[in-house]
Amino acid sequence: MKRWLLVLTVVAMSLVVVSPVLAHEDTGCAHDVATIASLRECVVHAQQMGHIESDRVAQKLIKQLAKAQAYLDCGKVDKAIDKLEDFIGKIQDQAGRHIDPMHAEHLIHHAHMVIATLDS
Repeated sequence: MKRWLLVLTVVAMSLVVVSPVLAHEDTGCAHDVATIASLRECVVHAQQMGHIESDRVAQKLIKQLAKAQAYLDCGKVDKAIDKLEDFIGKIQDQAGRHIDPMHAEHLIHHAHMVIATLDS
């Protein structure tokens, strides 16, 4: 009886540790394509999955990405990068509030990938 209790405790504790990682793996992101559009898809997916719990925050993030895309479409790469840096700042501000901290890290990493692609 004590052995089964120990086994169940170990299994439960491992699920507590692993569950956020497993949820994080289903990001729905196309990381092989570092574009503003793929980052937008990531934000939409994060909202659908509940990683971004505020619709208002998600819409502000999407709006920032739309502005970045508009600058990029006009050939204003530096301004697009500035908007992406603003996007990162917004994510950092909302991490732990309205954005799951692990997913905030993911979004920031994804945004840095897009910036690196644009900056090259």
